[in-house]
Amino acid sequence: METLTDRYSRPLPDWVHDIKEDVKDKVKGSIASKVCREGNIPALQQLLVTFWPFVDQFPKIVRRGCVKFIKHELLTHPGNADDLLSLLVLADKTLTLIERDEAEHRELWIKAAGAVGLTHQDLERPPIPLVKKLITKMEAWTDPAAMFLRFAAVEIIAEVASGHFLESQEFRTAVGTKGLEWFLAHTKHEDESHESLTYRLAITFRERGVTQEEAGALIQPLADLFVEAAESAVATVASRSQRYARSNVKRGQADLARASSDNPM
Repeated sequence: METLTDRYSRPLPDWVHDIKEDVKDKVKGSIASKVCREGNIPALQQLLVTFWPFVDQFPKIVRRGCVKFIKHELLTHPGNADDLLSLLVLADKTLTLIERDEAEHRELWIKAAGAVGLTHQDLERPPIPLVKKLITKMEAWTDPAAMFLRFAAVEIIAEVASGHFLESQEFRTAVGTKGLEWFLAHTKHEDESHESLTYRLAITFRERGVTQEEAGALIQPLADLFVEAAESAVATVASRSQRYARSNVKRGQADLARASSDNPM
């Protein structure tokens, strides 16, 4: 008979890659991603300020989720004590590891803010409604698998956005070595990634498993919210940047027209 620990050790389904690719398309297609990859400092500042309330809260969300989840499982499955206990110990260790890493990432976010001219005090602003909604969604669940899938969504977004930004030399130059640390931390995994670990827990604690459709129904709306919040954060900066680019084009066209009139064939 397969135990919960056996189920945890199974290879992850192939569809986890497909879900990440869908998220990647959303991130790459966003205006926020475009202006940040250009090394636009005001846009990066807005992004760092906007998502700080979430980054600040995420380690605490993981800890509160861990406590709530263990209570839920002990009350729901009291007759499966031995098998459940071994997995609860594993889950607690996993979530404690994630909580610790996210607390470290929180400090790296502050360093990234400093790299683009922000102080810690600059970050301390009330969350915009979309970020407040994100925080609320992370803590609203009745099924432990849903909690783990939402944790996976956060890790996917962080990894995908970081990888996309890091491909840009303009972005790397704008934030400098210290500013890159948060982004590098989400693309280099010495051991199994947080995304994989949370997927494992989600699949293990839902007795019938998790389908691609179920995972996508929880992960994709969160990805949409993150992208929407990012677009909102940089909207003013992006609009200004686009106007500046258009004026440069018009100026270039005018210069070309003048040069042509000064030098008739």
